[in-house]
Amino acid sequence: MRSRALNVGRRRRDPEGNYVAVTDSVVFNKLISKVVELGLDYEVTGDLVVIRGKSWSKMQRLINFARELGIEVLID
Repeated sequence: MRSRALNVGRRRRDPEGNYVAVTDSVVFNKLISKVVELGLDYEVTGDLVVIRGKSWSKMQRLINFARELGIEVLID
């Protein structure tokens, strides 16, 4: 069984300078209200969802929210 987690890249950014988090659609459905509230961009591609944001503090708030929900957070 695949792990249900939020994977966040702290050291690497995409070409536009955004911090990137990747998760599956099940976890994203639990996080979508916070993603919209924080104004983060997201892109759904099949079962994966890519969440992007310029601000590390907004990503940190998303991470804290995910942890409060009991979602495993992996930061590299």
